[in-house]
Amino acid sequence: MRKKFGPLIAIAITVIIFIVLSVFADNILGHSQNEMFSDETVSYRELKKNHSQEQAAKYSSLSYVDTTKRSTALEKGAYDLIHRGHLTPGQNFVTNDTFGTRTMYYMHGSSKYVVAKKYKRLWNQDTFSFVMVAFIYFIVTDSMILFFYRRRQVLSKDIESVTENLKRVRKNKEMASLILAPDDELYELVEQTNDISMDINELRDNARLRERRFKGLIGHLPIGVMLLNSQGEVLMHNQAMAGLLDENISNEIHPFIEDVKTYSLSRMIEHTLRKNKNHHREIQLVGNSQKYVDANVIRLVHSREDYDQQVLVILYDLTESRRFEQMQVDFVNNVSHELKTPITSIEGFSETLLNGAKDDPEKLDHFLHIINDESIRLTELIQDILSLSKVKKDTEKAQLVNMSEDIDKLLERMEIPIKKHGIHVKKEFFGNVNVTISKEKINLIIGNLIKNAISYNKENGTISMEFHHDEIENRIRFVIQDTGIGIADDEQDRVFERFYRVDKSRSLETGGTGLGLAIVKETVDTLNGTIGVESHKGLGSTFTVNIPL
Repeated sequence: MRKKFGPLIAIAITVIIFIVLSVFADNILGHSQNEMFSDETVSYRELKKNHSQEQAAKYSSLSYVDTTKRSTALEKGAYDLIHRGHLTPGQNFVTNDTFGTRTMYYMHGSSKYVVAKKYKRLWNQDTFSFVMVAFIYFIVTDSMILFFYRRRQVLSKDIESVTENLKRVRKNKEMASLILAPDDELYELVEQTNDISMDINELRDNARLRERRFKGLIGHLPIGVMLLNSQGEVLMHNQAMAGLLDENISNEIHPFIEDVKTYSLSRMIEHTLRKNKNHHREIQLVGNSQKYVDANVIRLVHSREDYDQQVLVILYDLTESRRFEQMQVDFVNNVSHELKTPITSIEGFSETLLNGAKDDPEKLDHFLHIINDESIRLTELIQDILSLSKVKKDTEKAQLVNMSEDIDKLLERMEIPIKKHGIHVKKEFFGNVNVTISKEKINLIIGNLIKNAISYNKENGTISMEFHHDEIENRIRFVIQDTGIGIADDEQDRVFERFYRVDKSRSLETGGTGLGLAIVKETVDTLNGTIGVESHKGLGSTFTVNIPL
């Protein structure tokens, strides 16, 4: 409102100033006219000594007023002043002002002898000149008012823009650029504001980039991370934490108790919030899939002035480690058990021979065959254990391998058990038989699969082998099918476990160690391949291996 009526108020003030100046100038003119009239009355009094009233007035440039008459304006004015007591003998003179004139009266002797004179006031001296002066005055002053008003409007607009930009900074919004002429009063201020805007935008972009990188880093960490404030509300988390807790954690700020269902972990967090103490413990999480984790609950204080503490919860998944530890324990137990049987047999029969059985040729021959078989079985078990431990340590470089020749060599080594059980072997090759691969690993895979097909086949059964080399997709696939005892549906997922046997008594007869398919699976994994089994009880099994080259 003040800005809207500012020019009108300024113009009104210029009008008042003009009136005051005009009145002041008119007063100065009035003083001059008073002095002139006073001099003329002196002349009038001197002339009246030798002349009549009328002649003395005429010679003094005054007007003689007959107070007995009221026909003219001067006569009426003199009459009114006399009857009001304003005009009396002995006074110098009396002035009667109107808007356009200033009339002065003088009485000397009696009330009949009054002289007067009319003077024009300032604005009636030269009306045209006065009007022109007034016009020029108002043009100049109003132009100046409008000029400064417009300038002030522009200045106010620029100040509002700067203020708005500063408000946007407080609200974390991007500042708008301002462009002013170099001679503008606010040019330096606006330039500094624009520079600050650019600096703040750069800092904000850097902060956003660091935040994205930090969230990306936290999000891809394999360990669970959760950040809480001093009230126990979740400020941040990653997907690993959601997976470990088996909860769909909300991104909104909420109490941690909504996500943490394990009592021991909840107690650790509560104690850290209340006592400001760090905690570290291995716990088992409660949920759909129970997991073992190494839990760290850490109090974070960034500075002495930061009284609003934060709590960092870190969970490291130990489930696989515990599973591997259990596998190692089971493996040691199984190895111990598997080794115990042949060693016990060798020890027992050799002791029997030493105690006199060697003197009986029939028993000697029988016991030596048993010792020999158990020795072979013990050697095969040790060899499989060494192969299993060597699989992931093998750094043999790939080489060009002729798969047809290699398979023939593997079959030659197993010619005795093949002929013994009357097994018929069929081979088919599709594509180029030459592939670039780790020779030792591919022979380990195929050799164990052939050996497995022999061990669990029927008498006079068949082993069918297919080798496919897809040079377009750069991969190989081989299929080994037998007509053996088959595998039940509920056992097919376990055949690749170490020391797991579908038919333990049969594998003992054929000398199996229970590690063959485990070696195959782990070797295929090192080659980034896949292995699958399809089997029906009593109808045989088919193993399919795919390996990228």
